[in-house]
Amino acid sequence: MKIVLIGGGSFVFAPTVLEDCIVKHRMEGELVLVDLNLEAAAAMAGAGRALARQHGVDLLVSETDNREEALPGADFVILSAAPQGALRWKMDFDILKQFGLDDQARECGGLGGMLGAFRSIAMAMELARDMERLCPAALLLDVTNPMPRVVTAVARFSSVGVAGFCNIAHRSGQGYGLLPGLIGRKPHEVDIVTGGLNHFAWVLSMKDKQSGADLLPELRSFVEHGDWSGLDEDLQRELDVMKRWLGQYGAVAAGAVDHHAEYLPVQPGIRYPQEPPYHGSAAERSLRLEELRAIAAGTLDAKDSGIFRHGSWEHPVGLALSLAAGSDGRLDILNVANGHAIQELPPERIVEVPVRVRGGKLEAEPLPELPPALAEVIRQLSDVHELVAQAAVAGDRKLARKAVDLDPAIEDKETAYAALDRMLEAHADLLPAFA
Repeated sequence: MKIVLIGGGSFVFAPTVLEDCIVKHRMEGELVLVDLNLEAAAAMAGAGRALARQHGVDLLVSETDNREEALPGADFVILSAAPQGALRWKMDFDILKQFGLDDQARECGGLGGMLGAFRSIAMAMELARDMERLCPAALLLDVTNPMPRVVTAVARFSSVGVAGFCNIAHRSGQGYGLLPGLIGRKPHEVDIVTGGLNHFAWVLSMKDKQSGADLLPELRSFVEHGDWSGLDEDLQRELDVMKRWLGQYGAVAAGAVDHHAEYLPVQPGIRYPQEPPYHGSAAERSLRLEELRAIAAGTLDAKDSGIFRHGSWEHPVGLALSLAAGSDGRLDILNVANGHAIQELPPERIVEVPVRVRGGKLEAEPLPELPPALAEVIRQLSDVHELVAQAAVAGDRKLARKAVDLDPAIEDKETAYAALDRMLEAHADLLPAFA
């Protein structure tokens, strides 16, 4: 089996892919790390080769800065890259601040999220076109944000199969970590179902794993009336927001409230970003590069390196291997075409739902009916995702303005139009479709 990782020099996600391929799954075949920063990709690949030798795994790990060289023969392509992410986010922030729209400097929602989507979609569609030519049967596994907009664009405007990974609703790297603890339960004692849209998922079912008892009323009661005094200050802040939204939308938010709020009008109790939402300083990246080289040279054991201690919560390699083997399984969270999972949305919309893996295929699980107020806002946000994806692929400013009009996160429409034009000009080199 051959996996190609776009963004193979990432110091957060690439080590997770290496560890999953080599240590966790002992994958045999080929892994190609692709990154425009060839120095980082080469160091990562060198560490991967050392890790494979150490564990006796027959995996060929290589690096390149040319994806057209990497894609032929690929079975799965993982996308985890942000075009000049921190730099471009800062450019957006500075422009938005000039227009008095500081709160719109968001990663996934609002005006900042729209421009981020345009840049990510431009990159993803170039990749999809290459995949159509060079590995048309390969499945694209996306980790790049804004997740629902990137996946929507690829699904709607290419022939490439695609699914998106983001486990923020878990609130941990080992399944649902926060929600059970709110009612005094351990994660292994409960079955939880969340669903909705990426960064906008809600708790739809919570049951005792042994007895099947419905625990959702207990969770709702804790959010509405519970004693939060023993909890840390930041969690109390989040619970205060969750309580307000429970009254407004009729459901408990599953992920971090700061992520949910990206898609909503300015909210009290939310921390809007003032710095780029990307990991690592230049000094940290330099340190990681030296550690990778030391691992490759055999002078540092991977288990003693910080690189492999703080990995990503997303694990697309496991799904790739399951699909390739035709084995059955289940994922709590995946971004896929709706089918009949959320009855309030059309089948083709990209949603975040539990998914069954059966015979090499993905099947979105049907979810309970959404509360009416929640269904209404999810429909609206899904419509915005569609418009943003269409505007990005077509380079259509009228569609972009239509998305501004519909987006509940953007309140000052007239000022947003002017800021949008300025931002499109600033990023013209990455957005040729809008020329």
